[in-house]
Amino acid sequence: MSLAARAVYRLASRVSTLNLRPKPARHASRPTPSAGGHATRRRALGLALTPLIIASSSSAASGSNAMPETYPRPIVVPPPEGGATTAVCIFLHGLGDTGHGWADVASSMPFEGVKWIFPTAPTIPITLNGGMRMTGWYDINDLSIDNIKDDRAQTLASTEYVQGLIKAEIDGGVAADRIVVGGFSQGGVIALQTALRFPERLAGAVGMSTYLALREDFPDAMSPHAKDLPVFLAHGTADMVLQYQYGVMSSELMKDTLGMTKVDFQTYQGMGHSACQEELQQLAKFIANVLN
Repeated sequence: MSLAARAVYRLASRVSTLNLRPKPARHASRPTPSAGGHATRRRALGLALTPLIIASSSSAASGSNAMPETYPRPIVVPPPEGGATTAVCIFLHGLGDTGHGWADVASSMPFEGVKWIFPTAPTIPITLNGGMRMTGWYDINDLSIDNIKDDRAQTLASTEYVQGLIKAEIDGGVAADRIVVGGFSQGGVIALQTALRFPERLAGAVGMSTYLALREDFPDAMSPHAKDLPVFLAHGTADMVLQYQYGVMSSELMKDTLGMTKVDFQTYQGMGHSACQEELQQLAKFIANVLN
């Protein structure tokens, strides 16, 4: 049985124990798993937070909010059965969540030799939610394609932070082409920025229910290795937070305008701003293939 087939078999055998679709959660509470456990609640931008959105005529999320000096310590899940680390997957959560919110993915995809890292974003004011402070990789002012404005300063700061995590793994002996970086929603934005700009060849990039930000920077900001970078993009047609068109637009831009040759865009009929079993199975296949 191939590595990809084993991964999908494991995922299917465990899927009944996973909460694959985010549940609405009270914004004042956060998952607090016990030591060694994984939170099963995944909160996504717009699910727990939509009631807090305040209409605003603010011109931009321009990065005027002060960027925190430090990021919380990431959740690190070592390779299964204590084996040596030969590859690394870094996965970033969405707005208002933490690294704990996606850490159960590691147990559902226990690839031999693969260490998982789930960073947590800093707590910053979010314009979309009336300035309320919450975990976010960058500030966001609006959800519509026509009105959303990139927060350049904080997007690049978070990108630099994740690139630092990758460099630390390389310094620790893991080859760059054995490292996958991915994320959901806001986390996917930072994952794509990180992968396209990183100076060394990575194994692959993942963007789930997300979009390519800072589009005016490309192709100039692209690494020479980004053209043939394997990329897994996934989006639901019923996404009412970051609409499906975000995924279509980003895929077309990466393939047609930037000339990226290995972009795989998957559509999930009827899926909202969340994840589903089929998507996670295809994610497992993608990771297995790029690390094989």
